[in-house]
Amino acid sequence: MKKLYLIPVFAIVALQLWAQPFRYSQIVFEKADTLKNIEYATAPWLNNLIAIAADYNVHDGEAITEMRPLFMDIFTPHNDTVVKRPAIIFAHSGAFMLGSRKNDDMIALCDSFARRGYVTATIDYRLGMGAQVSRFFGIITHVEVTEYNANRAAYRALQDSRAAIRFLKYNADNFGIDTTKIYMVGSSAGAFISLANIYLDKDRELPSDVYTAPTLGSLDSFGIQGYSSKADAIVSLWGAIQNTTIIENDTTPVLLVHGKADNIVPFDKGIPLDSMIDPNPFYSLTMPETYGSFCIDTALTNRKTFHETYFVENQKHEFYGVVTGNFPEEGPNEYWDTIQNKIGTFLFSRFNPNADFNVQANDLTVLFTSLSTGSYNSEWDVGDGSLLHGNSVSYTFPAQGIYRIKHTVCNSNMACDTLSKFISVGNVVSALVVNKKEITVYPNPVRNKIHIDGITKFHATLFDIMGREKLSVRKPEQNTIDVSNIQSGIYILEIEKNGIKYHRKIIKQGLN
Repeated sequence: MKKLYLIPVFAIVALQLWAQPFRYSQIVFEKADTLKNIEYATAPWLNNLIAIAADYNVHDGEAITEMRPLFMDIFTPHNDTVVKRPAIIFAHSGAFMLGSRKNDDMIALCDSFARRGYVTATIDYRLGMGAQVSRFFGIITHVEVTEYNANRAAYRALQDSRAAIRFLKYNADNFGIDTTKIYMVGSSAGAFISLANIYLDKDRELPSDVYTAPTLGSLDSFGIQGYSSKADAIVSLWGAIQNTTIIENDTTPVLLVHGKADNIVPFDKGIPLDSMIDPNPFYSLTMPETYGSFCIDTALTNRKTFHETYFVENQKHEFYGVVTGNFPEEGPNEYWDTIQNKIGTFLFSRFNPNADFNVQANDLTVLFTSLSTGSYNSEWDVGDGSLLHGNSVSYTFPAQGIYRIKHTVCNSNMACDTLSKFISVGNVVSALVVNKKEITVYPNPVRNKIHIDGITKFHATLFDIMGREKLSVRKPEQNTIDVSNIQSGIYILEIEKNGIKYHRKIIKQGLN
C-alpha cells in the first residue's frame, strides 16, 4: 500500500462560509416565546417616598423598607429542541432610580437574541435612593442625595444581579440553560451592575457605606444560594466602575461600548449625572466619581487582559437611539443594528467551535481529520454531492480533480462553524488544472475578460484563494466573463454544468 502523504500542492484555507444560517451568529427562529413575571428573589425595597421627588424614586432616608419580589421576563426560541443553551441577562438603564425590565431596548434585545438561539432574560432590580431631608416647621426645604446614597443604591442592584444569575443556574433544566455560559449585558446603570458583577466581588472592595446602619448585608444575602453569582462574560454599554484597582487579575471577557462625548456617564474619569441638575436651593444630587470605559480599557490593556471595545467619536449617552431605554417615535438609529451585531459576535466567540481540518491522500482515497476545537459532531461535504460524518473519515473519490471540501462542526450548544478548502485528488499534473482537456480558459493571466471554450450553458463562479466568492455568472453571454473590476491576484474559476464541476487557476492582473 502506498504511503499516505500530506497534499502539498493545493490546499487553500477558506474563511468561514456561512452558506447556511447558524444559530447564535444570526437570527434563525421565527419568533421567541416569553415567560413573564418570573419571581427570582425577594429583597427589601426602600419604602418611604418623598412626594415631591416620587417620580425619581427618592426616599426619606433608608430606614423604612418593605420586602417585595424581584421579577424577570424570560425569552426562549420558539419550538427549539436544544436543551443546553447560553443565556444572557439584560439589565436596564435609569441611574438606579428609573426604568424597568420592560424598557423598549431590553425587550427588543431579549427578543432578538432569543431568536438567535439564546435564552434571554430582562430583569428588574431594586430602584430608589435615600436622601437627607431638611425641614422647617415640618415643611421640606431641601432634599440631598449624596455619594453615600448612590453607593448603596448601586450595591442593592448588584446584589440583585447576582441573585438573578443564581436563579437561572438553579432552574437551568427548566429553561434549557448551559450553566457555564451565562452572560450579562447592561445599559448605563445596568452596565455599572454588569461591571461590578465581575470586579466588585470581595468584601474589602465594597464601599464602607454598605455596612452602615441599616446594613445592606453580604453580596449574596438574597435569593437562591449555593451557586456562583458571577457572569461568564459581560457587555458594558456606556458604563463605569468605582475604581480600576478592583479589576485586579480578573480575566472575564468584556466588551466595552461607549460614546466618547457621553454627557451622562463620562467616557473617562468623572462624575455621572454631573450636568443633569442645575444648582438650586431645593434639590441636590451628588454622585461618586467613576472611571469610564476609557479607564477600564487602559487598565485591561496594561494587564494584558482580553477585552474588546467599540468607542465612537462625538456620540453621547445611549447612542443607539433611546432615551432611558425607550425608543423615540421614529425608532432607534443606525447604531442599533451595529451594536447588536457587535454584542452577538463578541458573545458567540466565547463558545463557538473553530473549524479546521487536515487531509492526507493515497491516490483517489483521502483521509479527512478534524482539527476543530470544541467540536461535538462533524460533517463533511466532499464536493461531489456526498456527505460524511465523524471527526476522522476516509473517502474514495470517483475521479481525479480539484474538490472543494466543506467541514462543519457543532458543539453541545449546537453552535456551529464551517471552513472550506480546495484540495487536489489523484495524479493531477498541477492541482490547479482540471482534467477535461477540451475546456480552455484564456487569456490567462487576464486583465479584463475571460473567454471559455469547450463547454456551453454553464454556471461560472470565481473564488479568491481564501475561498470567498467574488463573482457568479449563470450562462455567460458568448462564454465571456468580465473580471475588470476584480482586484489583481490568484483566483479559482469554478465551471459547473449538470452537477459536474471543473476548476481553473486564474491570474488576474491590473486594478491594484
